[in-house]
Amino acid sequence: MILIIDLLPFYAILRSIPNKLLGVIAMFAAILAIMLLPITDLGRSKGFQFRPLSKFVFFSFVANFLILMKLGACHVEEPFITLGQVSTLFYFSWFVVILPIVSVLENSLLDLALLDNKKNSNLN
Repeated sequence: MILIIDLLPFYAILRSIPNKLLGVIAMFAAILAIMLLPITDLGRSKGFQFRPLSKFVFFSFVANFLILMKLGACHVEEPFITLGQVSTLFYFSWFVVILPIVSVLENSLLDLALLDNKKNSNLN
């Protein structure tokens, strides 16, 4: 039972693409994207304790994953198909676009904060 619940988001990704072959490829790409997470996360610190933007983006990903889980259990009807396509787009864009941009942004903010602290300590 738990295994079925764990695979529902990937089933929703499979169903959200009209072409069968591309749907299967997208489903396996969704699983592989999780394995590539250490490469796509460009942040210097790997924990979320000092990364509030990454924490917010991560919880939006979790919410999207739960939406995909619910959509995987729904019938193939019009509002669920469109919602599944939007959620699938957000799923892949989180790995490819959102996470790297937020990581680089937080690295830049960290550099600015360290530079400001260095200037303040040199003035004193």
